[in-house]
Order: sequence, then C-alpha cells, then structure tokens
Amino acid sequence: MEPTTPDAIDPPANVLLVHSECDEPGACQHLRDSGAETAELRVTFSNDPADRTRGDETPAELGLISIGDILRSAGADTEAETGPTADTGPDFGGPGPVTVDTVDDPRDLSAIGLSISCFCEHWASNDEIDRITVCFRSLDTAISYTSSKDVFQFAHILANRLSSVGATAHFHFDPTTYDDRIVATFGSIFDEVVCDDSIGNSLPEATDDEVAAVLEEWGEDVSANSSSSSNSETDFETPTTPPSEATDEDIARLLE
Repeated sequence: MEPTTPDAIDPPANVLLVHSECDEPGACQHLRDSGAETAELRVTFSNDPADRTRGDETPAELGLISIGDILRSAGADTEAETGPTADTGPDFGGPGPVTVDTVDDPRDLSAIGLSISCFCEHWASNDEIDRITVCFRSLDTAISYTSSKDVFQFAHILANRLSSVGATAHFHFDPTTYDDRIVATFGSIFDEVVCDDSIGNSLPEATDDEVAAVLEEWGEDVSANSSSSSNSETDFETPTTPPSEATDEDIARLLE
C-alpha cells in the first residue's frame, strides 16, 4: 500500500484511514470537510472512542448511525414482548437537519449497509446537496463482532455502492492487531490509503501474491459456505468481483 495525504485526494473517493485507535486522526476532519451544501454521515459503534473532531462549518444535512446501542436494544427487546416492533430506517421528515438511525446488532452487516445506503440514496436525489461524505468508524470494530472475511466483503460492496452515488467516504482502520496480509488486502479495495502520524513508517506491507492468497482463501470459504446455503446464487462468486452498482436488495442478499 502506498499511502497518500488528504490534500492529494480528488473526491469522490473511498479512503482507508489507517491509524492507531488510541489517537484521534486529524485527517478524519479534513476528509469530512463539511460545507453549506454537504450531507455528512457518521457511522459509529457504541464502543468506539467518542468523535472529538468538530468542523468550522455545519453540513446542510447530518446523519448519525449508532451501532450496538445496548440501552436502545434492551428497550426494543422489552417492547417486543408486548407487541411487534421493527426498525423503519431513518426518518428524514424531522424538524432539524440531523437525522438519526440505529442498528442494534453490530453483527448485522446487512442492516448497517442498508442504513448507509438509505441515507446516501436520499441525499443523492436532493438537488440542493452537492456533496456526500461518509465517516465509518471503524472496520476493526466491525471485525471484532464478525470476521475479517465478512467485513472485507461488506466494505467491498459498500465501497461500490458509495461510488455509485458519488460519495466521498473514509473508513477508520487500526492495523496494529492484524498481520500485514490482512491490512494490505483491505487496502486493495480502496481508492486511496491515508496513514496517520500515529502509525508513522510502520504501515504494513504485503506482496501482491500474499494479497491474492488471502483473497483466494476467503473465496474458497465463501464457496464452501454457499454450497450449503439455500440462497447460494446470491453469494459472492469471488471476493474480488462485486457488482459495480449494488442496490439495497443486493446488499441485503449478499450480506445475509
């Protein structure tokens, strides 16, 4: 992976923001760079560090997706005992510019992808919005709930989805607990990689052959899983060939 700087990125782009989790990367705010005609989406897990960065400008629209909210999940479980309840997605009809959505189960990558897609589709159809930015914090937290392979597939599909609506997105990733092959494999699906000072010159490296070996391994795993699945025709044929423009239904099927 050859890292670049936020100033060198030509939006729209999908960016892997590599940094130590104990530090708040200044590049995050630079990549968001909200303005009067920007719609900004922030996706956070409940156990990720609080976002302490604040921009000088307020976006025209701000979306917040909270994943794994234990208190909300407990409330939903209680409510379910007395009657049916279901997440209906973000409510864009609220009185202010901030729209909030929640995904109770951090293992439900399909629900996370659908929520992100819903925000982006809504904003992409708004003529008053010139730019969409997405901050996803973080891939390594998502991996802690599922697996590297599942999150790789999720990120690959989502990156294509975001590209299809012209969004500029960055995904936080702490490489310190993964071997070089895994980090380089994730880097291969992004347009650019930005390396924070907290990593310095220690950005992991892996050869193309090593990355190909990881992809082949994950591809074989997917094939093995799909052979026993009733919906095998909707799974990846290989992790390196996602659809160029995944629809909401594609995301739901592929991540089930």
